[in-house]
Amino acid sequence: MVLKNFSLPSQSIFQNITELERVSSELNTVRHLYNQLDTIIETSFDGVMITDVHGRGVRINQALARLTGLDDSYFIGKRIDDLFRKGIFKWESVTIKALQEKRTVTAYQYINPTGKEVLVTGNPVFDHLGKVTGVITNVRDITELNQLKEKLQQTQILNEQYHTELYQLLLEKFHHDTVIVENKEMQKILYLAIKLAQTDSTVLITGESGVGKEIVARVIHNSGDRAKYGKFVQINCCAIPETLLEAELFGYEAGAFTGAKKQGKMGLFELANKGSIMLDEIAEMPLSIQGKLLRVLQEQVLYRLGGTKPIKVDVRVIAAANKDLWECVREGTFREDLYYRINVIPIKVPPLRQRIEDIAPLALHFLKKCKEKHKIEKRLDSEALTELERYSWPGNVREMENIIERLVILYEGDVIQAQQVKEQLLLHDKKTIPPVTINYLLPIKDAHDILDKELLDMAINRYTTSRKAAKALGISHSSVIRKMARYNIKTQKRHNASK
Repeated sequence: MVLKNFSLPSQSIFQNITELERVSSELNTVRHLYNQLDTIIETSFDGVMITDVHGRGVRINQALARLTGLDDSYFIGKRIDDLFRKGIFKWESVTIKALQEKRTVTAYQYINPTGKEVLVTGNPVFDHLGKVTGVITNVRDITELNQLKEKLQQTQILNEQYHTELYQLLLEKFHHDTVIVENKEMQKILYLAIKLAQTDSTVLITGESGVGKEIVARVIHNSGDRAKYGKFVQINCCAIPETLLEAELFGYEAGAFTGAKKQGKMGLFELANKGSIMLDEIAEMPLSIQGKLLRVLQEQVLYRLGGTKPIKVDVRVIAAANKDLWECVREGTFREDLYYRINVIPIKVPPLRQRIEDIAPLALHFLKKCKEKHKIEKRLDSEALTELERYSWPGNVREMENIIERLVILYEGDVIQAQQVKEQLLLHDKKTIPPVTINYLLPIKDAHDILDKELLDMAINRYTTSRKAAKALGISHSSVIRKMARYNIKTQKRHNASK
């Protein structure tokens, strides 16, 4: 058959060729994207699994095969929950849960064939109508991470052990006639003091009178290089008249004042050169001398009284106070700039009543000293030690030393009894009841609450039960219970020191 007069329009041919080229180009683009995605999936360090809407495997990558120890025949076309029934995976399927709940699900998983611990995340895939079409599951190996975590924990445990051993060695180094420490808080303070010895930062030690601020200061000095090259010099700013304090601290030249030595005198700062100076009760230092002290701290240079020649000094300053220095600043009795200058490293030493663990060791320590001093053989029975632990010690360690010496000297017999301790504590307590000091104005109700809380806290610390505390305070037991709840005060478990 012959077709006559038939011709194909050239325009149509060109259009078909152009369309074919466009489709071919798009196909190449799709193929390129597919290859890119395929490369990404296969080179991923994490395992990847794609499942359809029925939870059947569509594809896995090499990483998943490596993690599970299974080839793709275990996954492709198989329901994922079958792998759980076969015991390949230990816990519930993240993939199935993501399909059911239509949300991203993450959980830990254990793979039995390889013993791998993995973190699995299932992400549901939605079509344009919002229907789930499948799940892409990411599987990350965390076995090494967990091993590293365990090693880190072991390292931390070892580090704590080494830290404790080092700390104990340091404590043993200072556990002699001047340092008796069993209380955890005091041990931390002592350890901090040892660390501070490696620096020259100014330290401010605060706490009630007699708590052992000087001991902490000496540990700071003795633990560092300054003990090798310089002295530890101490001065009580309250014990020296204002007219003499400046000369004591900074020295004086010949003829500086009436009665001065002809050759002049070196001050304590010069004596402490290359070492440390402890300025005890610094809150009592006159304002006129505070300014000169500030200059020495800032410039490490001093001028003797009556002198004009600058003297360079290298001194570590350790200040101590039994008052709230900031309150002194507010009252105008202490310079604010000096406060900030000395309060670089603050250390607050707790009172003895808050260091129950230290009471028995300190008592035995002072007993030993008294026995050696007075050539008297004595010992404390366990009940006597318990009485000492019940006492509130308003005078702290210094008061205890005096009480122990009195017990050794005044009573006959080889054993110090509990009743003897009670007698001396009662007698001493009546003599040493300090007046209530008011440093600033506040509402009477607030002042009453503060006093109420302190009295209750003292009673609870001294007596073993809330009933005994109530009797000592002269109020009902129910009142004590209510006040304890109000001020969040708890009875402390006391231990017998003889155990």
